Amino acid sequence: MVIKVGSVTYAMKGRNVLQGYGIRARVVKTPKPQKNEGCGYSLVLRDPPMNVPEILRRAGVEVLDAKWEQ
Repeated sequence: MVIKVGSVTYAMKGRNVLQGYGIRARVVKTPKPQKNEGCGYSLVLRDPPMNVPEILRRAGVEVLDAKWEQ
């Protein structure tokens, strides 16, 4: 799963929030971010639970997009 967020601050906060739930995530620079995507950072997760975007939103992390990738 790739979750786009607006800044490196949101990405790091999101990673820390998920870590508290026992979910591992990597912070990466989003390749070719769109103009409305801020600095262009994403969280990359492997086999996460379906509710990860909602967990992040409840923690105050602005989620721009979430895609399941194989």
